[in-house]
Amino acid sequence: MEIAIIHTWLLTLENGLGIIADGCLVIEGDRIVSMGKTVECDFKSADIVIDGSHHVTMPGLVNAHTHTGLTLLRGCAQDVPEIEWMNKALGPLVGHMSVQDRVVGSQLGVVEGLRSGTTTFSEYADHVTQLIDEVYLPFTVRVVATETINETVKGSLGPHDLYKIDTSKGEAALKRAETLFEKYKNKELVTCLYGPQALDMVSLPTLKTVKELTSERQCRIHMHVAQGRRERLQIKGRYGPDATTVSVLEQNNMLDDSLIAVHIHDTTAEERELLVRKKVNMVGCPSSISMIDGIVPPLHHYCTLDGTAALGTDQAPGPGTHNMFREMQLASVLSKITAKDPTALPAWEALQLGTCCGAQVLGLDTEIGSLAPGKKADVITVDLSHVNLTPVITEPFKNFVPNLVYSSTGKEVDNVIINGRLVMHNGEFTQIDESRIIENANERAEKIIREAAEDWTRAGSQFVEYIRKGWM
Repeated sequence: MEIAIIHTWLLTLENGLGIIADGCLVIEGDRIVSMGKTVECDFKSADIVIDGSHHVTMPGLVNAHTHTGLTLLRGCAQDVPEIEWMNKALGPLVGHMSVQDRVVGSQLGVVEGLRSGTTTFSEYADHVTQLIDEVYLPFTVRVVATETINETVKGSLGPHDLYKIDTSKGEAALKRAETLFEKYKNKELVTCLYGPQALDMVSLPTLKTVKELTSERQCRIHMHVAQGRRERLQIKGRYGPDATTVSVLEQNNMLDDSLIAVHIHDTTAEERELLVRKKVNMVGCPSSISMIDGIVPPLHHYCTLDGTAALGTDQAPGPGTHNMFREMQLASVLSKITAKDPTALPAWEALQLGTCCGAQVLGLDTEIGSLAPGKKADVITVDLSHVNLTPVITEPFKNFVPNLVYSSTGKEVDNVIINGRLVMHNGEFTQIDESRIIENANERAEKIIREAAEDWTRAGSQFVEYIRKGWM
């Protein structure tokens, strides 16, 4: 099918923002075949012509780190101390989720992301092949899939108790990872990564095996790195009082451009300088980490060091959404607050973090992340006629650039094209039953919370106290 978008503001993200007024973009098959001024483009043979007047047409957003399977627990684990969040608040609920619950949660999270313009999701999950087969491929969505490799046997632990390690869990996870790579080898829309969950959750021998496999397959490692006090206590308990996640990774030759380090908010400035020198890729999740840890991810510092960074939504319980426009906004606003500098991480840099930089971190920048002839047709249109994006000023500057970051909610996205297919057209999904997904999600979430109530109450997180006081 041939699709043309005409009379639009093209925001190509090539050579800066690459803005083209009264632009036209033509898609044939799965790729962009031509673009430029509408008057200069040949679009007469297009099967679908979209009038892009009063719209910005731009690359689809890239969510570089997400766990969509937990979306059914949205609003069920937040406003608690960081040390409680994983084991006391979230853990008792996750333990009552079935595999199918995670599939429905993923459907809900992906639909939310699509509605707000995300076309590539870097999904991190156990048994991720099921999410690919039941969510991403049926929805025609681009996915960078990571199978979680976790060897911990947590049980009921205090904050200073060390996790027990069961290497047989790592062996099983590695087998699932190998299946992932083989099953989707050369599969359109699917890219695969290795995913040791975190340094405190895998043994060094397993980590070294992952590194060897990564080298053989010429792919990347997607890993949570230095993500807060809980991890710090585990690393010091296992490797010594002076050990940090970054120092242990450096000693074991894990720091190079094959590593995608997610979060890194529990690092020193010197450690971040080391990561940049080693060409480590960073992903920051501003809404998640500010909500769960009360910390601003060091995106601004990483970017000022000329590091390669991107944005992700992480999981819904805690921050609440899978909306990349929100992540771009928070990345900029929180960076300004942290730096005490209103010029920190300006709107155009935030747009790059959510598009071309995300593609670069995931190793997909030759195919997606910007608009250019020959690139994959992952494209969205944003309707500027919404009240929150009004007025539209184009001379002597274009105010839709900051407004996309600071004023957009994501609901202004009305067309989503992935790999040349219209997934959403004029605000309506073309092949997804959104109402059924919402209904199913509500039913399953109620069941999970009902069945988990006793375990969740016994865990005694601060969230339970909020309930007793009638705040929730």
